[in-house]
Amino acid sequence: MKNILILIALLFSLNTFSQEPTLLYMNSSWNNKNDYKQLSSIKGVKIIKVDYDSQPKKFKDKIKSVPAIILFDKKKKLRKIWQAGISMKLILDPKEIQKIVDIIK
Repeated sequence: MKNILILIALLFSLNTFSQEPTLLYMNSSWNNKNDYKQLSSIKGVKIIKVDYDSQPKKFKDKIKSVPAIILFDKKKKLRKIWQAGISMKLILDPKEIQKIVDIIK
């Protein structure tokens, strides 16, 4: 799973030599009412948004619920995955994400 997630992040990355951590944000068009609104408040990280429905089946099988946020460090190593639960809404304090971003910077 980690290798697939790293590959997807690299494919969508505009700058593969970035010196900042990367957040891969994924949601589906049918669930856009539950978009994670606090994403823009996270600093010091490159944010890449992708559509769940356009991902390969092998990748979609690894994601159990959308929206999902996947954090990679500077070397594109998987650090953390947050996924929505049965409510299909990501209930997550952006300070939790920011704290991990600050640690890996």
